[in-house]
Amino acid sequence: MTSTQVSRVCLIPVLVVLLGACSRNTVSPRQVGPPVVDTPVTVESSGESDPIANPAAVHGGTFITWGGEFPKSLNMWLDYNSFSNQITGLLFEPLVGIHPVKDEPVGDLAESWQISPDKKTYTFKIHPSAKWSDGQPVTAEDVQFYYDVIMNPKNLTSLFRVDMSRFNRPEIIDAKTVRITAREAHWKNFWTAAGFVALPKHAWKNLDFNQINFEFPVVNGPYRIYEVKTNRSVILQRRDDWWGRERRINQYKYNFDYLVFRSMEERNKALETLKRGDFDVYPVYTARIWAQQTDFPQVQKNWVVRQNIYNQEPKGFQGFALNMRRPVFQEVRVREALAHLLNRELMLEKLMFNEYFLLNSYYPDLYPNNRNPNAPLQAYDPEKARQLLKDAGWKVNDAGILAKNGKPFELVILHHGEDLPHLNIYLEDLKAVGIQARIETVSQASFTKRVDEHDFDLVWMNWEGSRLRDPETMWDSKTANEIATQNISGVKDSEIDRLIEAQKLEMDLSKRNEILRKIDNRLTQIMPYVLLWQADHTRLLYWNRFGTPRTVLDKFDREDSATPYWWFDKQKSDALDAAMKANSPLPPEPKEIHYSE
Repeated sequence: MTSTQVSRVCLIPVLVVLLGACSRNTVSPRQVGPPVVDTPVTVESSGESDPIANPAAVHGGTFITWGGEFPKSLNMWLDYNSFSNQITGLLFEPLVGIHPVKDEPVGDLAESWQISPDKKTYTFKIHPSAKWSDGQPVTAEDVQFYYDVIMNPKNLTSLFRVDMSRFNRPEIIDAKTVRITAREAHWKNFWTAAGFVALPKHAWKNLDFNQINFEFPVVNGPYRIYEVKTNRSVILQRRDDWWGRERRINQYKYNFDYLVFRSMEERNKALETLKRGDFDVYPVYTARIWAQQTDFPQVQKNWVVRQNIYNQEPKGFQGFALNMRRPVFQEVRVREALAHLLNRELMLEKLMFNEYFLLNSYYPDLYPNNRNPNAPLQAYDPEKARQLLKDAGWKVNDAGILAKNGKPFELVILHHGEDLPHLNIYLEDLKAVGIQARIETVSQASFTKRVDEHDFDLVWMNWEGSRLRDPETMWDSKTANEIATQNISGVKDSEIDRLIEAQKLEMDLSKRNEILRKIDNRLTQIMPYVLLWQADHTRLLYWNRFGTPRTVLDKFDREDSATPYWWFDKQKSDALDAAMKANSPLPPEPKEIHYSE
């Protein structure tokens, strides 16, 4: 990125291509609403196309996917989870996004931007055609309003204030130009400013942001809310008037007229729903289901495609977050003991059919074979755990219970969703050394609230990776006591704080990664999590009715990328229906898909 103006489209001569009433709408078997008839738009004649999008894609149809547990809010800024994140991302656009295959910016709301020589000031020019769904123009004032909303301490947006607090209030240069200035240097400043969205000030200025959860009548993204049934489903409708269809980068994307996210907590029930054809796609997160329950007749006849998909998705980590705000977990020997009481080896072999690799890192994809060479792979070792607990002052009393200063060692695993055998195995091993452990199962909403308010001992967290790794929100001391923080364990460590400060000023990605490895080494020493395991591929089941990119998913994402890139393929759907009627197989699809440049 240079300091010169970067413009993707403003100087491009325009070729008029009309899309609208003539678009090839199709109707899927479970159409949930009338076909969307696009209003005509003029598509850019040149500019960059999305290399993942397939020119064979057509608009139309309904796509029904498993939405998991119903969130307490669809407002991502109030309830940050994968479900709300996906929904919000389809309703609202940022100024600039990241290229689908390269680490480069791509304009969304912004048609161009300038970066000052000191790389602290960013001036974005909003596309002249950018409009809200009620016809009002998207303006610089809407971007400034977004900043005001997020930075308002009355709003439950503390997670997003960490990055935005580095910036002054955006300046309005004119109706379509906004200038965003950082107070301090940071490699991520451009990407944070580019990620600012516009919120509809004219519609929201008198509303309580904390009460905006399920109603979004004014949006600027490719979809709008069509129907919300609490605890059951969310239906989005493709916008016939979305200005973004002008952008060449958006061609052959956002193809389905309706996106249905059906909420269902129990995974076996979700699988049965797929078998009935009531889901179109089902990502299999449970290895046992994948290994033992996916060789059903619809798969054997290739009506349902069963695929392992390997791409370059950034890898996160999962583990039991230990609430280090509580005295019992402030002793590192106790945290290490809890790691040695987790029989990951048994769980991996017996419960997960060796579908995962064991973690010894919080940033596994920074290393060959996802293994930190400087950190031990904590093995199941109850005797070592007993010794660590003894050294930390915990003794077994006459009742066989660990106690210290007359207080028993009590531990509650806060959990939501279905029962997991892993938890019961861990529970028994904890009890075997004298820890009074139990599982408390709550709803998704209660789980989120209690974690936000630090009201837990242990919780199982699964963190996705990121193409723009920034350790600040998750590990910096100043975030430890904030409500709804990503620093779930409450890490406060001066060495990590020093390294976080050092990486802020490092513009070289390879050098930043070296700092991240040092942070990772320190994290493996202080052990805020009992680390679990991770997968290196995505497991998918889907009915063979859809056109997909050559790589099925995109380069860096999971099943979420089906939403913008797949389309309803009437020819394939007719072939499927004919095969089902004749009870005959379809030609097989590849068992594995590997992303290649």
